[in-house]
Amino acid sequence: MAFDDGGNRARVASLQRRGVDVWGPERVYVSPDVNLDAIEATAVIRQATLSGKDLSIAAGAVIGTSGHAEVSDCQIGPNAELGAGLYQGATLLNGVKVRGFAEIRPETLLEEEVDVAHSVALKNTTFTACCVAGSLINFCDLFLTGGTSRKDHTEIGSGAIHYNFDPRGDKWGSLLGSIRGVLLRSDPVFIGGTCGLVGPLEVGLGAVTAANCTIRRDVPANTLVSTADRAVSIPNFDRTSYGSLRRQFRVTVKLVATLRALEAWYELVRLPHAPPREGHLYEFALKRVGVQAQERIDRLAKIIAKLEAGVRASSSWIQADHRQLVQAWPNLRSTLQQPVKPQLPPTRFTQAYAEARASGQGHLAALKTADACAAEAEDWLEGIVDRTMHTVDAILT
Repeated sequence: MAFDDGGNRARVASLQRRGVDVWGPERVYVSPDVNLDAIEATAVIRQATLSGKDLSIAAGAVIGTSGHAEVSDCQIGPNAELGAGLYQGATLLNGVKVRGFAEIRPETLLEEEVDVAHSVALKNTTFTACCVAGSLINFCDLFLTGGTSRKDHTEIGSGAIHYNFDPRGDKWGSLLGSIRGVLLRSDPVFIGGTCGLVGPLEVGLGAVTAANCTIRRDVPANTLVSTADRAVSIPNFDRTSYGSLRRQFRVTVKLVATLRALEAWYELVRLPHAPPREGHLYEFALKRVGVQAQERIDRLAKIIAKLEAGVRASSSWIQADHRQLVQAWPNLRSTLQQPVKPQLPPTRFTQAYAEARASGQGHLAALKTADACAAEAEDWLEGIVDRTMHTVDAILT
């Protein structure tokens, strides 16, 4: 009986006729639900399983550079390189490099020229342009930004972990940098190797955490943090009891506000001036950011439900604090879920950016062209975050 590959050989041959460099049906499987037209000529498919109706692979991208890559419902930008690993429901923009043995899970957004090494796990996470991560990293549920270029970039040292779950089963996100970072004009963040970040955290631009630290408190901008190794014993610890949650809620709210500002950045700056191919990528990027924000809101809602059910608190004043959070939650949730309606971005900046894009410059080059008036765009983006935080602070007062 002849081998039946479910039509894979015909699909591979179709891609090859259209100028896609496919190593062959023995190394590559293309699922019937893939839109073959969404895989552009000059893309290279070395060793991979490709699936999903939302899959797209742009010209010059290389899939399976260091081993077999399973890629499902991802959008891969021009000249990106994906090593061995699992890639599901993620958007990777121009020039992203993932070196191998990765687990890039749903709602991950990696912007231009992000570079991650081996055995990196990401989910519900955004790395803005030019950020770099080493090997053996688990960084789920966070926003990472900072730096000015691939030579002056935010970096995560090998072995670093973002601890997003706590003993109560609650899941937290963290904010590393600020929305200013998307303009590539800020100090980078440096997270030393084997650091543990206990979410939720806010780490400011220019902050440095020394290698082998465990960071449990927010780190202000341009601060060096080093923690001593010591054991802390708490007798009769009750993991079902809650302390004050105000800091955790406020960090999460600022993360959501930052993601809303990023939505405005894509919707009002990047998308209107993108060529069609990049516009497709940006539309998915915008969706990823929206889902990341909703994930944080849903996680807060689960905690509120526990507080409403009367979980134990460590003191009477903590109980009062919990009651206030429960009372404020409807207004807080409404504020976070509403799409932001920001003022239009500054005209001088958008004109300079638009002209650069129309001349054929890529996004990163266009940012440099518009650098003289980029401070106005920084103020615009930070204003979106600040207005949300002012509203939330009024609700929680």
